[in-house]
Amino acid sequence: MRIGFISACDAGRIGFMKQHGFGCVELFARPGDAFLPDQDGWQDKAAEVQGAFAEAGIRISCLAGFYVNHMDADPAVAAGHHEHVRRCLRLAAHLRVPVVAGFAGRVMGQDLEASLPPFQRIWSEHAKAAEDAGVKIAFEHCPMGAFHSPFGGNNCMCTPAMWERCFNAVPSPALGLEWDASHLVCQMIEPVANLRQWGGKVFHVHAKDAKVYREVMDRCGIYHPGAIEHCFPGLGDCDWGQIIKELVRAGYRGDLNIEGWHDAVFRNHQDGPQLEDLGLLIAYRHLAQFVDGA
Repeated sequence: MRIGFISACDAGRIGFMKQHGFGCVELFARPGDAFLPDQDGWQDKAAEVQGAFAEAGIRISCLAGFYVNHMDADPAVAAGHHEHVRRCLRLAAHLRVPVVAGFAGRVMGQDLEASLPPFQRIWSEHAKAAEDAGVKIAFEHCPMGAFHSPFGGNNCMCTPAMWERCFNAVPSPALGLEWDASHLVCQMIEPVANLRQWGGKVFHVHAKDAKVYREVMDRCGIYHPGAIEHCFPGLGDCDWGQIIKELVRAGYRGDLNIEGWHDAVFRNHQDGPQLEDLGLLIAYRHLAQFVDGA
C-alpha cells in the first residue's frame, strides 16, 4: 500500500511526489486529454505519461475519470459522458491501471431512488465493458449537495442505503466504491463500522478527513457554515490507523490517494499563503506510519 494524491500529469507535481516520497497517483483523465483513446497519437501520449511516472517510481493507482452527472437531462451531454467512461476503461486496460473512478450520476430534483432505473441501464452496460477489459469501476460517494448532504447533489450513490440498492440493481464484480471517510463523517456515519460492512467493495481509497466542530453544531446545527469541514488526514476526527487496519482486514491491497483542495487552512489561498503542499505533507506523514509502501 502506497500513499499518493490526485494529480494531472505535470512535471512539477511529479517532481514534488518524488522528492517527498509519494509512491502513487490517482491520475486525472479528462475529456480532451491527448492520451485518451480516439485522440490522434494517443498511444504514444499514454506511453509518455506512463513513462514519466514510472521514471519517478510512482505507480498510477487509479484514473480519476468521470466526476459528472451521467443522468444529465440533455441526451447529448449524457452521451458524451458515456463515451468518456468507455475511453477511460480502454485507457486503464491499455496502461494496466486496475481502477477507474467517478460519480454514478443522479436524476436531479427527485428522490434518490428515482435514479435506480437509469443507474441500472447506464452502469449495466459500463460494468460489462469493464469486466471485458479487466478493469474495476469505483464510485466515489460524495453527496455533492449543500452542507455535505445529498440535497441538490448530482450523485445518487451517496448513502450506504443507496450503495446497497445500486449494487443489487447491477450485481457486477466490476462495480465497487472509491471509499472516502470524510463523506461518512459529514453524515454522522462511523468510518470503521462502515468498513466492517462494506470493506469488500472498496476498490480505491480517497484519503480525506473531516472535522466536526461540536461547539458550532451544538449551537447552530449541522446545516451551518463551519459545523463540519473537510480536511487532510491527521487533522480531523478519523482514526486512520484503525481505518487502514480494517481495509487490510477486508482484503484491500490498493493505495491511498489524498484528495486535497478542501482544507480550510492548508490550501492555496487567493492572494494569501500557499499551503496546499504543506497539507499534503502533513497527510503523508500521518498516513505513512500505517502503510508499508510496497
